[in-house]
Amino acid sequence: MLVTLLLGSRAAHAWNATGHEVVAEIAWRNLKPDVRAKVLAILKDHPHFAKRLEPHDPNSDPVDYALRVFMRAANWPDMVRSGNPGEREYHHSQWHYIDYPIIPEGTDKSLLELPPLGEKLEPGKPPENILQALQWATERVKNADAPASEKAVALAWIIHLVGDIHQPLHTVGVFSNDYPKGDRGGNLFMIKYHGNVTNLHSFWDELLGGYMSFKLVDAVADKVVEKYPRASVEKQLEVTRPLDWAAESSAVARKVVYLDGKLKGVTREASVADKGATTPELPENYDQAARETARLRVALAGYRLADLLNSMLQ
Repeated sequence: MLVTLLLGSRAAHAWNATGHEVVAEIAWRNLKPDVRAKVLAILKDHPHFAKRLEPHDPNSDPVDYALRVFMRAANWPDMVRSGNPGEREYHHSQWHYIDYPIIPEGTDKSLLELPPLGEKLEPGKPPENILQALQWATERVKNADAPASEKAVALAWIIHLVGDIHQPLHTVGVFSNDYPKGDRGGNLFMIKYHGNVTNLHSFWDELLGGYMSFKLVDAVADKVVEKYPRASVEKQLEVTRPLDWAAESSAVARKVVYLDGKLKGVTREASVADKGATTPELPENYDQAARETARLRVALAGYRLADLLNSMLQ
């Protein structure tokens, strides 16, 4: 188990499949009926529709068909990480995040290799981070001349990336003497949870639960919406720019994820070297605060995704 957990790299997902599906389901509940129809029509032209997006559950309720397509589209950018023939070309690892640097006091800044943080897509260049990818995908869906299959791919990316940008660890990296190239959004920041060694990013990915059936995801979405109904976050929903969503997530990462620099962890190399013996346990009640934060983040992601698509496709 230790080896498996330590092998993760920047390729770790933002939220697991359950988290992304919860975001998608909350968004679907807030889409206008005509926008739902347009979304399904666009996604049907996706090059992997039959293989990856169309639900094949024989017990699936036909009424849920469009919703389930939408939920699977939310996970499609993670599905194509596998490298299967005909899929790997759609995988873009750098599109899933942006590393706003967290630099602890006492760090020798001359050692650091800080990443470029261009927030706008440069003409003629492919996206290099989540903000540029969202810009590319949004422009592609709006482009009346774009091929139908490309619009479908871009729409799936939008559904996924709005979820990603609300996962705090997809907007920051710790750059320090221990992590001169960054901790890769917590992927190299090793901690223990209930005695088991894992990395901080994986811990946060799993906060909405493990991989579940659609019906169990429905129940998680119900619980999130019950705790955070749209009316309770109307002020936050006035924030509509992805740039501001990323800044919001970055602030949450600093305060809640890394506890303003007080969270203790070790490098992956150090954890491997002593088989996790000195890897710190998460503080008491950290998991409760993290889980509540995750629920709020996916609620905001769902509502904001709906507002974005309603605006784009109305």
